[in-house]
Amino acid sequence: MAWLFGRKKDKIPPASSKLDGKLITYAVRREATGELVIGKDGRICAATEQLELRFSDGSVPFACPISTMEYGELMSHNGVLITGDDTVTGNRVTVVAYYKYYR
Repeated sequence: MAWLFGRKKDKIPPASSKLDGKLITYAVRREATGELVIGKDGRICAATEQLELRFSDGSVPFACPISTMEYGELMSHNGVLITGDDTVTGNRVTVVAYYKYYR
């Protein structure tokens, strides 16, 4: 009977399954002076051990290992906030990627 009244454990899905393939309209990098747009019209790629933001012009301005990454979806559910060790710049970076919205 314990299974009947037992509490279900909260499971957080890994970034590779939740974020991989999401289309984004644009992404910004948070800095001390404000936010800087790093790309427009792209996709989140998290199929390997590394999460990357790839844009239509072929650039990859942000890439970090999934093991060092922290992420959380925005309250409006129209984007994701990612903090991780950026392999492009070599610093710990916070990026906000806004999802593409289809009607």
